[in-house]
Amino acid sequence: MPEYLSTSEVARYLKLNPKKVYALVASGQLPAARISGKWLFPKEMIDRWIAEHTIYPARGLMGALLDQLLVLQGSDDWLLSRVIDRFQSRFGASIPVASVGSIAGVSAVAAGSAHVASSHVDPAVVRREAKGPVYLFGLYAREQGILFDTARGAGIEGLEALCHADLRFASRQRESGTFRLVERLLMEQGLEPGWTSVGSFHSHMEVALDIRSGHADAGVGIRIAAQMAGLDFVPLAREAFYLVIPASFMAHRRVTQFLEFVVEELTAEARRELPGYSFEALGRVQPLVPEADAPQ
Repeated sequence: MPEYLSTSEVARYLKLNPKKVYALVASGQLPAARISGKWLFPKEMIDRWIAEHTIYPARGLMGALLDQLLVLQGSDDWLLSRVIDRFQSRFGASIPVASVGSIAGVSAVAAGSAHVASSHVDPAVVRREAKGPVYLFGLYAREQGILFDTARGAGIEGLEALCHADLRFASRQRESGTFRLVERLLMEQGLEPGWTSVGSFHSHMEVALDIRSGHADAGVGIRIAAQMAGLDFVPLAREAFYLVIPASFMAHRRVTQFLEFVVEELTAEARRELPGYSFEALGRVQPLVPEADAPQ
């Protein structure tokens, strides 16, 4: 049942003088109904009126949310997830994460539904998808390769052998950088896959565990996923992994706090020599502007 406020109640609710409420009603700005000589104000419509008259900062609604939380979408990565968990534990700050793939993450930044995207696709792709000026913040390079169980995939030494075998292949979602990597390598080598696709999967560990459980025979993922699942690994490529940050958010205190923490944690991780990771690009910042705005 709709809730109605009296004139005095809506004045308190809006923190206005009752005379100002009458003036807003008289000018047709404030929604109200006159019943038996009294003004009644539907609370739902008052709330909508407030929302319609709310002015957000220049960075929009997502910029306003940065004071409370930092939304990250994009590529799945085991090490980045560990760092994010530590950040939330230390500062009590919330970082909602969605592993939607590199392309979808950059698109989310462009659409204003994420503050940061994690990605490992070519910067030219980021430039095209971002729709506005962004910065690439370097984290590390990751080794990607074929994950398989020797018991079911003996003799796999590269994509060619994988293509010619009658295997179940654990596929990533189409918006992921790993899916694009496999497509690119197949095209460069002139190969047609003969495998049967299983999936799609949204993380490297999902791929590894599906192979480990025997539901798939092989897939492509990062080296550490193979190690953690006890699988064999044949390297295919080493790719840069970075964060995509809109230029308008780069100097925000929440973003700078997060980036400083990430550099601190990854510097420590570099000393552990994690399999498949190298940290030469850590903290390297590269500005990107849309092609239409790039200097000729």
